[in-house]
Amino acid sequence: MNEIVVDCSVAASWILPDEYSGAAENLLGRLLQRKPRLVVPELWIYEVLNVLRSAVRRKRLTAAGARRAVTFLNRIPLERVPLKQGLDTLVFERALEHNLSACDAAYVVLAETRGATLCTADKALLDLRSRCDFIQPL
Repeated sequence: MNEIVVDCSVAASWILPDEYSGAAENLLGRLLQRKPRLVVPELWIYEVLNVLRSAVRRKRLTAAGARRAVTFLNRIPLERVPLKQGLDTLVFERALEHNLSACDAAYVVLAETRGATLCTADKALLDLRSRCDFIQPL
């Protein structure tokens, strides 16, 4: 496994105490050693920031805790990959084909086009494992 794509569900396991996962922590330890290399679509950070905002609003996390989480996330070595021209069509096609949101389809396309593994805890993505062998549960 050379590269791994993680979605927002994995990041939530790293930053929200009530979504803690030992598997997510083990993965993070490997990623911090850059084994494997972490790549995410640009939209990843916006999704994670929205999760943090929602967690603060729902009192799952304090604002100070959310700020610490942002600082923590910024220390994780990762490559934020922009959506290349032309891949928007593929994202749209995968969204239609797999009945996904465009955001979820972006993770699928990134992993698919880079030959990477997509690690997730998202049910909609995990349901695709029989058709997309590069999707792995957290």
